[in-house]
Amino acid sequence: MSCTELRGLLQTLVSETIFASRERLLVLLSEQGSSKNRERLEAEFREFFCGYENLALWLEEYEEDPLAGLDVDTVVAKRLKRHREYIFANRKTTLEERMVRRMGSYLKSDPMPKKKIAELGQDEYRALLHGLANQELFILQPRVNRLLTEKAPHEELLVAFREFFVAYELLELVLEDYHYDPDEGLELRPEVAERLDQSVAEVESGTAELIPFEEVAKKLGIALNCS
Repeated sequence: MSCTELRGLLQTLVSETIFASRERLLVLLSEQGSSKNRERLEAEFREFFCGYENLALWLEEYEEDPLAGLDVDTVVAKRLKRHREYIFANRKTTLEERMVRRMGSYLKSDPMPKKKIAELGQDEYRALLHGLANQELFILQPRVNRLLTEKAPHEELLVAFREFFVAYELLELVLEDYHYDPDEGLELRPEVAERLDQSVAEVESGTAELIPFEEVAKKLGIALNCS
């Protein structure tokens, strides 16, 4: 990516709704737990999860090794190496399985998560949201914003993007152990349900036309040609 393209992508990522939603979650989590508070938490977590899905649209097709080209003796490279080793050791799903999960369904090959977020007790639910809201992704976001504001060199932005991507993978890994459908309890039109079922069937049969990361970026106005 050229410097301009990378800046555009990072600006899009750090502006996603998940970051504003995380701040609102922290406020709600600081309040005393109650049935009304649970309802508000559930409504805000729906927004948080949809923000995660938006990030996934940008990042799920990124296939480059975030460690490639980094000096292995640097603090950043060592930290990212530890994180990726942890991710690979604990990840249970394939990319296709995670993509279908985000459509509210599961492939037959997917190891179904045993826990449903909607059925968690109050203490476990709040603990999960605390953990998600304090993921490394949210520590990195203001730092990336600062680098963009200060017009940091291309090399620094590339490292920041790699850190951001790995932090996104860590957030995704936490969610992997839970079943969550943000549309649960909401009305789903029959034609939408039919289309979702068809999409899952196409992925399972191998006939689905998955949109590459580069094409998504192009449609949204950001070119991602390698430089």
